[in-house]
Amino acid sequence: MDYSNELLKGVKWVFFDLDDTLWDFSANSDITLKDLYNNFSVLRECYPDYSEYDEQYHIKNAELWDLYHHGKIDQQYLKVERFRYLLNRKGRVGDDVDRVSAEMNEWYLSRLAMCGQTVDGAIELLQRVSKKYLIGVLSNGFNEVQYKKLATSGLGRYIQRMVISDEIGVQKPDARIFRYALDEVGATAQEVLFIGDNPDADIRGAYEAGWRVVFFNRYGKRLPDGVKADAEICSLRELLPLV
Repeated sequence: MDYSNELLKGVKWVFFDLDDTLWDFSANSDITLKDLYNNFSVLRECYPDYSEYDEQYHIKNAELWDLYHHGKIDQQYLKVERFRYLLNRKGRVGDDVDRVSAEMNEWYLSRLAMCGQTVDGAIELLQRVSKKYLIGVLSNGFNEVQYKKLATSGLGRYIQRMVISDEIGVQKPDARIFRYALDEVGATAQEVLFIGDNPDADIRGAYEAGWRVVFFNRYGKRLPDGVKADAEICSLRELLPLV
C-alpha cells in the first residue's frame, strides 16, 4: 500500500491492540491448549483425536468472544463455557463438569500468561515508535493475564498506558472505551493512531470513534460493511519505514 505522511501527521499517541497484534495470541494459545490436553485426562477421553478438540475449542471460543465483545455475555461465562462446551458435546454434564471446566480455565489462563512469543516485527516496531510517540495498549483481554503477558514478553517496557475493558466494564467496539482512552491520556481523536487485527472489535470500534486506524490483516479477513481503515498491512514490518 502507498502510505501517506498524513497517517501520522499530528499524532502524539499510538495505541495498539495486544492479542494477535503485538503478543502472538494464536501461537501462545496453541502451545497452552496442547499442554492443557496433556494435563486433563477427561479431554483425552472425550477427544482421542486431538484435531477435533482443537477445532471445536477454536470454533466455540471465537463465537463466545464475539458475544463478549458486544456485551451479550460476561467474562465468567465465556471463561467456563468454552471448556464446558467441549465436555457437554460429548455427553458430560453436571456440577462436576462445571467444576472441571473452571479448573481448566484457571490452568489455561495461568500458563497462557507465561508464554512470551510476540508477533513478528512487534518489538522492532515498538522500539522505533517509542522514539517519537507515546504508546498505549487498548485491549478486551482479561485483567489478570494482560499485564503478565506484557511482563513475560518484554513488551511492557515500551507501554505508557494500558486500557483494558475488564477494568472499566466496556468492551471494544463500544465507542465509550475509545473515549475513555482519550480522556486517560489527554488527547483528541486526531492525535491518536490505532493499530489492531480484529475487523469488528478493533477496526470498527476505532473507525466509529473517529480515530485514524491501521488494519493489521494477518489472516485475510474482510472489514464489516461501511467500515474503513486508513491503511491495511499484512506484516508489522510494513510500518517500519514510517517511523
